[in-house]
Amino acid sequence: MTIDATASSGAQLTATARSTDSYLVTIANQKGGVGKTMLTLSLAAHTAKANGRAFVWDIDPQANAHDLTSVMDSPGYDVVHELDPSKVAEMRRMRQYDTVFIDCPGSLEGRDILSQIVRASTFVLIPYDHEPESVLPTIRTARRVAELGIPHAVVITKANPQVGAEHVLDAWKTLDDQQIPHFQSFVRLYRAWPNSLKAGVPITRWNERYAPKIREDVAAVHTELLLNIGRVVGAGR
Repeated sequence: MTIDATASSGAQLTATARSTDSYLVTIANQKGGVGKTMLTLSLAAHTAKANGRAFVWDIDPQANAHDLTSVMDSPGYDVVHELDPSKVAEMRRMRQYDTVFIDCPGSLEGRDILSQIVRASTFVLIPYDHEPESVLPTIRTARRVAELGIPHAVVITKANPQVGAEHVLDAWKTLDDQQIPHFQSFVRLYRAWPNSLKAGVPITRWNERYAPKIREDVAAVHTELLLNIGRVVGAGR
């Protein structure tokens, strides 16, 4: 194993290695600022809280996922910043982890992200904040992933809790009109998330008024993700 991971959880991982390759979950959207890193880190932290073993592969040149994790107090998962997409087979063979979450850059065209990372994925999550400037990039991303035949779904992120259900329902209608699959779970926008990052504490341990609501949202997304992966694995992918 040549990948040099940082921000180690300290867990004894090798003693309970999987008998099959790790799940490879890619978080991607051609539009930046839709919540890719938020979704990546929160799902990794929730996996650790659920006694799973998570690894974050930050393939974004900006290295936000890596840098934010590296200053956290016991994040519970490991992280690496590696820009070479040809490492994907090596990453997936890391059987000491249950799931490898990949935080992709805004562009999926360069550095063979599509041809190597997405093709090798167990599942692709596409975060979407349902802002006007995010609609077309999200549709393009979903269609490119669909062309490769990779199981995928859009997840609504940054849903404003003050607006109510209308924002999410309208986002779902937009996706349904384009015949793009989406999760029924979504992630609401609360200041507890950036506040936890500022404090260097995983959202799973952050103590703030609305932190439990974020954890509730992430848990729902995580459960729906596992259900979808179960269907994919059951179908023989």
